[in-house]
Amino acid sequence: MALLAAQGFETIVATGGIGTGLDVARAIALGASAAGIARPVLRALSAHGRPGAVSFLDGVETELRAAMLLTGSRDVAALRRAPRVVVGELGAWISQLG
Repeated sequence: MALLAAQGFETIVATGGIGTGLDVARAIALGASAAGIARPVLRALSAHGRPGAVSFLDGVETELRAAMLLTGSRDVAALRRAPRVVVGELGAWISQLG
């Protein structure tokens, strides 16, 4: 995502593989402007109706709030400034991006 931002993309929406509030927090922290979670919401809706979709979204909100609390972020914008601890191959790849 940092690479896309460096190339002039102002709005980056992470969509693939986003299914939890922690995934949303990771995407925002790595530079995404937003995270799309339509597929998991629709899956919950088809399996359990409206209550299932609402329950899923409540869980996403709870997980996102927990991630924000653990990173000391008062709002979603503050997640972009949160310290990043990425190790291993992913850390090396991100370092190469600049």
